[in-house]
Amino acid sequence: MIAFKEITADVRAELQAVTFRTGLRNCNFTFANLVGWQPEFDTRYCILDGALVLRYCFDGQMAYLINFDNRNKDSEKQNSLCAIHLVDKLREDAASRGEDLLLMGLEDDRAKALHSCYPGISTVTPRRSSYDYLYLREDLEHLAGKHLKAKRNHCNRFVEEHPDYEYCAITPDLFDDCLALADHWSEASEHENPSYGDSLSAEKRVLRRLFDNWQKLDMQGGAIFIKEPTDSSSVTDNKSHKRLVAFTLGAPVTPDTFDICIEKADRSVNGAFNIINQQFAKYLPEQYRYINREEDMGLEGLRKAKLSYHPHQLLSFNVLTIRTTRLVRCTPSDSEETIDWITRQYGFDRGEVASWVRTLHFNWPMSVKAIDMEGRAVGLLNMSDYRVEEETEQILNDKPELVAALGQLRSIAVFSFIVAEEYRHTRLNYQMLMEIWSELQSYDFIFVPVMHRLQTHHYWQRWGAREFYRDGQSVYYLIPLSEAAKRLQL
Repeated sequence: MIAFKEITADVRAELQAVTFRTGLRNCNFTFANLVGWQPEFDTRYCILDGALVLRYCFDGQMAYLINFDNRNKDSEKQNSLCAIHLVDKLREDAASRGEDLLLMGLEDDRAKALHSCYPGISTVTPRRSSYDYLYLREDLEHLAGKHLKAKRNHCNRFVEEHPDYEYCAITPDLFDDCLALADHWSEASEHENPSYGDSLSAEKRVLRRLFDNWQKLDMQGGAIFIKEPTDSSSVTDNKSHKRLVAFTLGAPVTPDTFDICIEKADRSVNGAFNIINQQFAKYLPEQYRYINREEDMGLEGLRKAKLSYHPHQLLSFNVLTIRTTRLVRCTPSDSEETIDWITRQYGFDRGEVASWVRTLHFNWPMSVKAIDMEGRAVGLLNMSDYRVEEETEQILNDKPELVAALGQLRSIAVFSFIVAEEYRHTRLNYQMLMEIWSELQSYDFIFVPVMHRLQTHHYWQRWGAREFYRDGQSVYYLIPLSEAAKRLQL
């Protein structure tokens, strides 16, 4: 296994030595984001073959993000070989946990190239919700052109309504004001959509971590204040106080690209979001030619808002899934291996198992074997065409009408379903079943006998298995696939 290390604010120089060299503008490589979100995703890193590799928890399994060096266009073949060598090491790391390799944030060309290197065992999935919006800093500052007229109008209206507004850089004495505005914004957002509660709470925790490590993370930010009367009944006495209505903050992702990590505004103040966007771009050091305003998370309103600023580029990202096991269909030549597996798993007499394999109509083309990277079989799904009454003759006496009804339907049976110990509690059994799932749809139901002593009853029930009979040895389930099977009275 690869030794991944925890990300703290103290490793900035080590990580940016890679990210600043490669020039990838992906916001996931912004060091401030890595530190801010580290506890939320258990993000860890290693420097492998000169590349920065991040590993984090995504939808219940570990995912990887690689900061590839894209600058050397004269050695594409060498770059490709290095990438494959690196990916193979990550496949081994994922396989050690019994998981497939999940590579996140791959640009289109990189995803296509790697996909071609792993034919038959890899899939590419675009993630539009994760695309980064990249803008030219001068476009956001000047808002020039007809296409940004509406944005200029929002800013002009804000200035007309608040001619004495103030823009200032965020300093530690403003942290509490920013946190209060963030809380106010989050409460309003959660009230509108309660499902956002967990993500909003996480973002508030992230904001506090960024403030706690402000200097170490090389953070910059801006804030907009407006003046308001101290007493609404005495507007003419010239007494007023300043109120924070918008702030934005971020950090460099590369030497020429600044990433906006968090931005909040009081939505009751017209143009507050527009003015903080424009003013921050105005005062941002000119070394930053680009501003990355991150993804839209698939939210329609946020996508519309980001597109309305006409981004210079959408940084497209894909997920590449590479299996760490191969799934192959079985043939009669797998009989001996099947007999060995079933004998070991269930503790039966080997001769008795051999007799079953010979006589119980094994459906070899519908049976699946999983093979790991070393060529070892690590999973076996054996399907059979034998019928319910062949499994338990007692049902003929107890439920003859049900047996007759089942006999009118087309069925296939799960004879054995075994995975190696190290692959328990992984997705391998799901993948094996999904390998034949489309072909199973030609049947009315799947017959699944499960011995009482096995611990797979709940597993099959999650697949919709319905108990229709039991005897002293087993419980007998069926998974209805056709409407006729679903209508059966069990």
